[in-house]
Amino acid sequence: MSKHMPTRGLFALMLVVGAGQAQADITPPPFLATNGSRMYTFTAVHPPEEYQNIGIADGPANFPAVGHDVNGHVLVHGIRANGNGEFFRLRGNASNYWLDSIAVTDTYYNSFEVVGERVFAIKNLEGYWDAIVELDPFTYSELGTYGVFELGIGGMAYVPELNEFIVSDTRSNTFFGIDFGDGTSAGAVRTIGHAGMRWGANGLEYFNGVVFGTGIRGEDMKLVFGHVNLETGAFEVESVLGDAVRGAVGFGFVPSPGTLALLGAGGLLAGRRRR
Repeated sequence: MSKHMPTRGLFALMLVVGAGQAQADITPPPFLATNGSRMYTFTAVHPPEEYQNIGIADGPANFPAVGHDVNGHVLVHGIRANGNGEFFRLRGNASNYWLDSIAVTDTYYNSFEVVGERVFAIKNLEGYWDAIVELDPFTYSELGTYGVFELGIGGMAYVPELNEFIVSDTRSNTFFGIDFGDGTSAGAVRTIGHAGMRWGANGLEYFNGVVFGTGIRGEDMKLVFGHVNLETGAFEVESVLGDAVRGAVGFGFVPSPGTLALLGAGGLLAGRRRR
């Protein structure tokens, strides 16, 4: 079982993995959060910058997932008007972001996650069932179903120390761990605990022992940022990004961990900063 707790400062967190292992403060990369067609960027020391609109002409206006590809490039996933999905590569810098379309998919995904050189995504099924499916890491076409669950999964993050996907169920406001097993099919599902709030659309991402995330807090319709207590399931709010709008929420890092810098300029202008 992993354990993490706040220490000093906003993002001074530490993880204890098993008994007797070292504790380490971490400094996460800059964050990127989406809500509907809006995008927020922020860091441990800088408050969020809001982009007014990252919608694409004749393309998605709702972005439920942020992540990276197997090479570390930052990707944003959108929902097209016809129900298809679209993957974009994010390029530029904090004053001028661009989105390049790289793949249109037959459906949209609530979240996607890279495990090694493989890509997994959350897909809505009929009724109260969701699936984790595997995607081709280059074309993003579906390769097969990894597991089916009676959950309304919003965000998903893979935690290597636990060898689990940590997922959020928006119906029960609860976090669960799904055993990755040997990678051929999903293993056992365990309950971590209640988020401590009405937990709406959300996104999750793992970094150095901590599962960070953003989500809509149902009690006041605020878009909140924080981290998941992996012992209790409580979502511990660090800051409020702004008033939420109804729609999808995505969350990731810019640049992704291990990437030294974003790619250069090019592609479609993502949006104009609100000042």
